[in-house]
Amino acid sequence: MKKAVGKVEPVKKLWLSKEEAMAYLGVSEDYLRDLRNSAKVSFAQDGRKIWYDLHSIDRYLLRHRVV
Repeated sequence: MKKAVGKVEPVKKLWLSKEEAMAYLGVSEDYLRDLRNSAKVSFAQDGRKIWYDLHSIDRYLLRHRVV
């Protein structure tokens, strides 16, 4: 009997950790905290861990892009 081997496709992340969000935006921890506290990006908190919504970060970048 042969095992069926399927292709596993990567799933796009929906939530970013603090470190991932800082790298994605290219900002400091203080600036990211300011974005969170001023409700410019959405987040969820599980205990002490904060997760940032990738769609919210993308919307923020689109609203503040320089053309």
